[in-house]
Amino acid sequence: MNKFVDSLSNFVSDSDKIIDLSIGLAVFLLLFIFKNKISNALINIFGRLFFKNDRDKTDSLVKSLQKPLAYLIGTIGLYIAFAINYNKPGVTKIFKILIILIICWGIINYLSDNLFIDLHFGKNSNDTMNTTALRFLANIIRIVVIAFGVVMVISELGYNVNGLLTGLGVGGLAVSLAAQDAVGNLISGFIIIFDKPFKVGDLIESATVKGFVEEVTMRSTKIRTLDDSVITVPNSTLTKEAVTNISMMDKRRIKMTFGLVYSTSNETIEKIRNEIQKYIVDNKDILPEPCRIHFREFGNSSLDFEVVCYTETSDMDEYLQIENDLNLAIKQIVEENDTDFAFPTQTVYVQK
Repeated sequence: MNKFVDSLSNFVSDSDKIIDLSIGLAVFLLLFIFKNKISNALINIFGRLFFKNDRDKTDSLVKSLQKPLAYLIGTIGLYIAFAINYNKPGVTKIFKILIILIICWGIINYLSDNLFIDLHFGKNSNDTMNTTALRFLANIIRIVVIAFGVVMVISELGYNVNGLLTGLGVGGLAVSLAAQDAVGNLISGFIIIFDKPFKVGDLIESATVKGFVEEVTMRSTKIRTLDDSVITVPNSTLTKEAVTNISMMDKRRIKMTFGLVYSTSNETIEKIRNEIQKYIVDNKDILPEPCRIHFREFGNSSLDFEVVCYTETSDMDEYLQIENDLNLAIKQIVEENDTDFAFPTQTVYVQK
């Protein structure tokens, strides 16, 4: 009787093992075979929830996370199979490490493919400054994610990471103190690139430099001055100074002064003023408003006029041509009104 009971128990035990093995194998095969379809379905659901109708972002999400998520699903299936049949702490630890590595892989993949889109740069994806910043930022994020993964793996292996983290913190503080200027330029580089006070090709002017921006890196900005020399300016200098972006002007101001001889009559002065104003109003390249034309003051040897107006264009070459035409027009108006421009003169009275 006892032998029969033992045989029955062994049979039941063997049957349970076979059932567990079958269930584990079935779960693993099911998840492994359909891992790609499951991962695609999950990512598409996630994309519709968070990106709504933005198909480009959803497709990019699928492209970057499909393979890591598929491997994660396959690993989970394998873990379930082992947990049902061979549930040991060592097995669980190994699968935890695998999952940590796969998650880090997925994060790095996602940020590498979607960082530009997530920062809303849109059509400026070819912008040199944005590309430089994002390449640098992506590398930093990769390093952080990899370091985080390594620390978690070391912790899972049973080692104490507190001392390691403390050492890294002290080392990082020492490096930052020793390289304050470099860190300052680096932070200033991010400010310039993301705040966009100027971009490559813009004409800028600060207290120390004026010229065209040729290149913006994380440490410095290269500027080609108007005499065609190239100056490398630390980014921290540009963020501390007031920078005028001349290229961002949608119009340019023309300001000029000229003097008429003192023999010019009041009627002629008024006529000259009206004719200059009519020329500016009729000129399609000059804004009619604001426009100021005034007889400003009595100079030492002239009746001084001031003309202030704005061009329709901000292009430097076009601006200079418009200014040239205005100067010629004023010269012609003065000559046609039988008066002349004054030049410095002195009258000497000799007493007999």
